[in-house]
Amino acid sequence: MEPVLPLAMTLYLIVSVVLLYAGLWKMFEKAGHAGWKAIVPFLNGWICVKLIGKPVWWFLLLFVPIINAVMLFLIASELVRAYGKDGFWAGVAGMMFPQFYFPYLGFNKEVRYLGIPAEVYKGQRKSIGREWADAIAFAVIAATFVRTFIFEAYTIPTTSMEGELLAGDFLFVSKVNYGPRFPITPVAFPFAHHTMPLVGGKAYSEIIQLPYMRFPGLQQLKRNDIVVFNFPEGDTIFKPIADQDYYDMKRANPNGFVPRPDQIGTRPLDKKENYIKRCVGVPGDSLSILNGVLYVNGEKAFKGEHQQKSYRIIFKPNLNVPQEFLTDQGINLMDFEGRNLFQDNQIYMVVNMDDATAAKLEKNPSVERVEPIYKGKMKTPDNPDYIPLRYYPHDPELQLNSIDEFGPIWVPEKGVTVEINEKNYPFYQRIIEFYEHNKVTHDSQGYPYIDGKKLTSYTFKQNYYWMMGDNRHRSLDSRFWGFVPEDHIVGKASMVWWSWATEGSIFSRFGTIRWDRFMKIL
Repeated sequence: MEPVLPLAMTLYLIVSVVLLYAGLWKMFEKAGHAGWKAIVPFLNGWICVKLIGKPVWWFLLLFVPIINAVMLFLIASELVRAYGKDGFWAGVAGMMFPQFYFPYLGFNKEVRYLGIPAEVYKGQRKSIGREWADAIAFAVIAATFVRTFIFEAYTIPTTSMEGELLAGDFLFVSKVNYGPRFPITPVAFPFAHHTMPLVGGKAYSEIIQLPYMRFPGLQQLKRNDIVVFNFPEGDTIFKPIADQDYYDMKRANPNGFVPRPDQIGTRPLDKKENYIKRCVGVPGDSLSILNGVLYVNGEKAFKGEHQQKSYRIIFKPNLNVPQEFLTDQGINLMDFEGRNLFQDNQIYMVVNMDDATAAKLEKNPSVERVEPIYKGKMKTPDNPDYIPLRYYPHDPELQLNSIDEFGPIWVPEKGVTVEINEKNYPFYQRIIEFYEHNKVTHDSQGYPYIDGKKLTSYTFKQNYYWMMGDNRHRSLDSRFWGFVPEDHIVGKASMVWWSWATEGSIFSRFGTIRWDRFMKIL
């Protein structure tokens, strides 16, 4: 029974295409054009634009992904008007079901081409429904153009960038700084990323996949920029858990994670989940993390004013410490990890905070001391924090990295050739085999071959970046999944235009508005 649905869908698509072109053929003939022009790609679009009397830019917008889908609706709506069908529902039929409505217009002898709608209906007022439909259509076009090529709004859902960006910040992300990326998956529902709002399900179709292209930008991506990008490992997800990275689950459960095929989903590059981090390494940089301190090219890296990490607050004996203590000290409760824990008969709390807050707490009369927490290398299962293959490059022979001890690692640069050997191949394996689309085979020892030739050196085809969150102990970043390819870059975080707490109902959040962050330039 399984093949029935695909076969039915295939037949439906074939019949729809035949009916659509047959209807256009007869409609063209009624307007004085040769019917065969209806089946010639691009020419049929040009004829339709001329029949409705629209300027050349209407035709040119048919070549702009996402916007072209809206333009097809508008052209279809105007086309039915040119054949005397000016009602609201006639416009809906032309836009939503042209494969059935166009044959009706073409083969119905009582229907004829009246001329350019603007001239035919001159002085004739549109219905309220039609005016609203046209206004909404043009608004969708304008908003889609801005969202695709100029800037887009995002919301910060987690604390991974605290305290530069807070959970509940609403951002404008500029597409023009690094150059707007041409849509790779152009057939998509307007204003939705990868999932349909309310109803769920895919908000895009992979019927068309375009190559990666980017328009020139105003600047190069610089070290320490705050960047929005597509999650590199987001091509494959574990569907039962929303947006769960399949690779991460597999690494965390190497022997016990065997999902069914229907539980695994794939996404094209531009429909992967959006992440936001700080770029700490640009192409050609060498970086390492030693005792929790990031070094780039041998020097201590930039440290944000409100960069956070985990601290242990140890209180003086015989104190009962309420959780409100954190709020009084200006610590976001979302960073709270534990309260009234005991160590040597003393209560302590574990929180994430910046150095200035830690220094202030040390002077509090209730506090005995504040200790930075160090999360060192986890190379053996004897360590209670050991997670197999958790850190990049996910190789059991190289599993020496941790949040506070990492590297050294080199960030690949376009055009640079590196020697490939057994020790460094795990660092570049995903780049070579996935991001740069090489057909790689492996011999019995696991050594890679490209086109039957043993891989001893490799020249990178694009630039890569290393991203980290400012909340260093609460950030899923490049330390876990590696490099971010240039074609995954979406834009630069430019402004916080609204901010409030993320807990509670929508109405309760109005009492938590952070007015000091309103229209804050980043």
